Amino acid sequence: MKKIFSNFHKLKNKVALETENKNVFTYSDIVDFLKIINKKIKKKSLILIISDNTLASISGYASFMISNNIIIVIDKNFKLDFIKKTIKEFKPNYIYAPLIFINKLDKLHDEKINLDDYKLFSTKNKKIIKLNFKNKLLLSTSGTTQSPKFVRLSSENIYFNTENIIQYLNINKKHIGLTTMPMAYSYGLSIINTHLEAGAKIVISKTTIFEKKFWNILNNFKITSLGGVPDFYEMLQKLKFEKFELPHLKYITQAGGKLSNDLTEYIKKNLIRKFKFYTMYGQTEASPRISYLPYKYFNQKSFSIGKALMGCKIELIDEKNKKIVKENKIGEIVFYGKNVCLGYAKNFNDLKKGDENKSKLFTGDLAYKDKDGFFYIVGRKNKISKIFGLRIDLEQIEKLIKLKGFIIRCIPDNKYLKIEISHRISLKQTGKIIEEVKNYTGINKKHIILIKTNLKKNIFKQIF
Repeated sequence: MKKIFSNFHKLKNKVALETENKNVFTYSDIVDFLKIINKKIKKKSLILIISDNTLASISGYASFMISNNIIIVIDKNFKLDFIKKTIKEFKPNYIYAPLIFINKLDKLHDEKINLDDYKLFSTKNKKIIKLNFKNKLLLSTSGTTQSPKFVRLSSENIYFNTENIIQYLNINKKHIGLTTMPMAYSYGLSIINTHLEAGAKIVISKTTIFEKKFWNILNNFKITSLGGVPDFYEMLQKLKFEKFELPHLKYITQAGGKLSNDLTEYIKKNLIRKFKFYTMYGQTEASPRISYLPYKYFNQKSFSIGKALMGCKIELIDEKNKKIVKENKIGEIVFYGKNVCLGYAKNFNDLKKGDENKSKLFTGDLAYKDKDGFFYIVGRKNKISKIFGLRIDLEQIEKLIKLKGFIIRCIPDNKYLKIEISHRISLKQTGKIIEEVKNYTGINKKHIILIKTNLKKNIFKQIF
């Protein structure tokens, strides 16, 4: 079975990564960095990457992925408590982190590698314990900010999904992508994976689309594609994206939640005549892509998630787990594919597990199929919302706020986090609820809406 990035040695001095300041890392540089890593650390280790969209972070990730180690990737903007909990529960042998984290993390010593703003340190967990190295990459479930819970992905999962995306987007060595999302987010990482696997180039930038510099980067570096969640396209709409002259941009992609009706109409009227627009659906558990809607169908079936990836299958099942074959009947999406993750991991011991899913994923999303075989999502089986690309467990929020002294009810929505509260709660108390929810989920306050209601006292009473 082929492994991702196994062709880097053939690409030699072709540029793989380039910063907005034109610092470069070639494919040969990544291979050379791997050689250094292999000399400095023990084989079959567990490595935690505290990631950022920087040259050192992404090149380090690519090198570690070729190595015979298990990699955990988490974002540097995750709460420090969460990062420390992850270290405590998973006991990594090595931590690859920005310099600013070195003094924040306990008992790091014996520096192994130094690359730009990143250092690789060994930890007190020096003993190499037998793990199941079918596990290759661990990514946090979207929206996780409290107890660590990671998706366990194998090399086969990642390679299969990456090659699938490369084929349907026709990514080749001439393409140039741009980092528009954190690399610890499965969508952002898939853009990096597909471009590097195809021998293309990734331009690394943290510039926002509201800065003139962002648009200069698009033109100066001849960026060929952009990807983003619905909020990204809302911002493009506000900027009147259709008026920008971007001769090198060939296609744009969207995932991470459903587009609003207004945004869909904007894209249909203004963007699809200029660019190929691909709507995609997936979950981190699917490495991360499940389906895509070819650009030629967007005008006709703009609210569809399309069809399953090549070599994969989507079925709908009813409440009794029986397959639904009729058109327009709603059921849960069950996905079958080689990219379905092995399972979950909450601690070190879970990395001894193998494939628990057997290429079958119950997504929890409810959908129906039209007469042409295209799928349309209508909601969630459980109380989950996907907001700004983060999958938010609404029941967990309700439990958290209950511990803080209030009974609330979260309403499933894929644009805002809507929360019903008692009409008796004061302005000061509503501020407290919003702050708690923001800190727990990482969602911007503008996406949190509190709805005061006159429901019965016994449902919305204060409990302190």
